[in-house]
Order: sequence, then structure tokens, then C-alpha cells
Amino acid sequence: MSEPQIVPSAHPGELIASAWRVVGDEVRPCPVEDAVREAAAGGGPVWIDIDGCDAETARQLLEPLRIHPLALEDMVMQVNRPKVDDYGDYLYIAVHTARWELPEKPALREVDVLLGKRFIITYHEGETRSVTAAAKVLPRRPELLSRGPAVLLHFLLDVLVDNYLPIADAIAVQIDELEDEVFRKPNPRIHVQILRLKRGMAALRRIVGPQRDTILALTRDEFAAIPGEIRPYLRDVYDRLARVGDLLDSYRDEVAGLLDLHLSQISNRMNQVIMVLTVAATVALPLTVITSYYGMNLKMAAYGWKYGEPFVLGLMALTALGTWWWLRRNRWL
Repeated sequence: MSEPQIVPSAHPGELIASAWRVVGDEVRPCPVEDAVREAAAGGGPVWIDIDGCDAETARQLLEPLRIHPLALEDMVMQVNRPKVDDYGDYLYIAVHTARWELPEKPALREVDVLLGKRFIITYHEGETRSVTAAAKVLPRRPELLSRGPAVLLHFLLDVLVDNYLPIADAIAVQIDELEDEVFRKPNPRIHVQILRLKRGMAALRRIVGPQRDTILALTRDEFAAIPGEIRPYLRDVYDRLARVGDLLDSYRDEVAGLLDLHLSQISNRMNQVIMVLTVAATVALPLTVITSYYGMNLKMAAYGWKYGEPFVLGLMALTALGTWWWLRRNRWL
């Protein structure tokens, strides 16, 4: 199985962006440029969501906010591991959403976040469930943005981690199904499925581990962009992601044991086949000696044996039965 899929933008370089700002007790959509200027002037809070663009387009769009070039470069580059970088007035956060779309293969999509005291900027390529959920619920729950960008960050991370739990359940179901197949009828196809599942889980664990550390870092009091009252909620998100990580660790051990069990079943099946073939060869060996001595096409009348042919056939039958009895007596069958 290949590495986790990072879904690219359908139109690299093309700017697809949306923005929202607080107006009284409501959150309303607004032009992206207006949201950037308002955030740069100290207004807001505002949320700017960018769905794919190149570094130069992002630099021109966010120039009033004076975003560091390294943060812009990391934001548009889809090869980042989960991390958090502190740039003083704002944070750069990289996290990953996940889907278990194929039987043994996770599809991951990176979501980059720039979090300031008066703005939150999300960047992704293609539709992302956590961002889509936030955009749908924001008109009904304006407090997610009006209380500050950190509250919306918590909502995004909360939905993101919730989407990992069904993946853990799907892996558990698949392990149970593979166990049943291994005990019922082991075959090479199951071996391939176990290896693909193992590699898919390894790819997922490489994301969940650093992402857990990233969210844990957000719960500390070292970042000015995250108010103290939000940190307990982020710790709850961390606890659930840590549970997913623990489940993946336990599933890794189960899959390793399942692979050993399958190899053992295959080995036992091979031993049984070899035993049957050995018994067949042992029973046939005396018969080969008899037929080689008398000859397959020899007429018994040439020896003057009236009942020679029945005698030879009876001798072969008795020899086969005697060999079978001897193998059973020594408990080799």
C-alpha cells in the first residue's frame, strides 16, 4: 500500500476563498480583502478560509497582516507533519483530517491554520469536513467567532478529532473479520489484506502521534493567541486523540499477532498436505516394487500360473493395507 493520499487542489494557483466577520450579534460573509484589512486594522474577529492557491497569491492576499514568509511557505506546501510554530502575534498550526475511504487505506488532507488574537485563517486543498462543518454551523452559532478565533479553532479541532473515532471503529471491525477468515479458511489473499491493513495503520499512526503532541502544545500557557479559558477544551480534544492513538497501538499488536497466526495456519496446512503426500508415496512404494518385478504387460500364463494375475492384484491390495496399518500403528496418521 502506498503512503496516505494527500488530495491536491483541482486548480493549483487559483484563489478560492471565503471570509466571515462579526456584525453585532451575527456572523456574516464578507469579501476576503475586506476581512484582511479589518484584521490588519485591529478589528474583527474574522475568519478567512482559503481553498488552494500558490505562495505568491497567498502573500499578496495576506500582505496587510505581515505574515512571515516561512509561515506562508509552510501553509501552501502540502508535505508538513502536524506542528505548531509561534510567531509572536500569531501561531502557525498544521493538522490533518483523515478518511478511511478504502478497505485498508487512509486518505489524509492537510489543514493549515494561522491563528491571531483577531483573526483565524484556514488553508486547505479540496473540501475538508471540519471546515465545511464550521461554515455550516457558524450562522447558527455566531459565538464561535464572536468570542474569539481560538473558540473557532477549538471547534475545528474538535470535529477533526471526532472524524478519527469512526476510523478506529472501522479498523476494529476489519480486524475481527480477518480473524474469522484466518480461522475459517486461510489463503494468500488474506495475507495481502493483513499487510495492507498494517501499512495503512502505520501511515495513520505517523500522523496521529505528532498531531497529539501538537494539540497538547496548544493546551499550555505559552501561546498568547490562545486564552486560558479555551485550554481546558483543547485538553479534552487532546484526550480523545490520545485515545485514538492508544487504540491504534493496540490494533498494531493485534494485527501483528493476526499475521503470525495466519502464517502459522498456512504452515500447519502445508504440513498436513506434505503428510498426505508422504503417506500416499509410502503406500505406493511397495506397489511400485511389485509391479516393477512382475511387469505391467506380462501374461501370467507364461509362468504357468493359472491364478497368477489375481494373486498379484491381491498381493498389491494386502501390501497397501499392511502399509496403512503399520503407519496407523506407529501413530504417523
